[in-house]
Amino acid sequence: MADQNRTDSRINALIARLDGLDGADADDLRAEIDWLIGRYRRLDRNLNKISRMSDRLQAEIMQLNDKLRAASITDPLTGLMNRRGAHDALQMETKAAQAGDSKGFCLALIDIDFFKAVNDTHGHDVGDEVLVNFSARLLGSMRETDLIARWGGEEFLILMREASLADAMALLEGFHEALRSRPVKTAIGPLTVTASSGLCQYHSNDHGYDSTVYRADHALYAAKEAGRDQWLLADDPKCD
Repeated sequence: MADQNRTDSRINALIARLDGLDGADADDLRAEIDWLIGRYRRLDRNLNKISRMSDRLQAEIMQLNDKLRAASITDPLTGLMNRRGAHDALQMETKAAQAGDSKGFCLALIDIDFFKAVNDTHGHDVGDEVLVNFSARLLGSMRETDLIARWGGEEFLILMREASLADAMALLEGFHEALRSRPVKTAIGPLTVTASSGLCQYHSNDHGYDSTVYRADHALYAAKEAGRDQWLLADDPKCD
């Protein structure tokens, strides 16, 4: 840009001088002006090329940042959102509920029963198959608006946006029934897999989403202690 400005200034100064000249001096000056104009055009073409390259690089950088962001919140095995992404979504959903911008939400934590035994008996490759199949079952049982995340290991989180407690209970019961009725396909053959879950509804007096997650987690462990292969509501007397 500095070279182009200097070229512009020089051309304007030479044109001003040309008005008072004639003969050989005028011809020499015209030749220099023609050379400068040619240089100006080359600079202009180069600047346009650099500008296009810069725009393309900026677009590629933005796309790369988007991919890196997506990778940072995605579980590589199941393709579900990971715990970090779930935290971000929970924070946004809780803020919306507190501000009255949504009807609130329900939250479920689900843990595969005796998953360690699957790994110990059949190996981690089969364990991974179970996790992938289990994730697909969850996606198929929930609504498109629900967020499903791998919370950690064999534990999953479901954020049911703007769901009534009755709707959430029906969805969770439907998933458990489907899981019981159809074994999981693996390389060693079908495996019967069950899960334990804790369900709760967001309360306006929850101190951030941590309180909501805690209540769901408490219900989950109560379901395990009650014999597994079931879900419990956080307000259930069994959770006391």
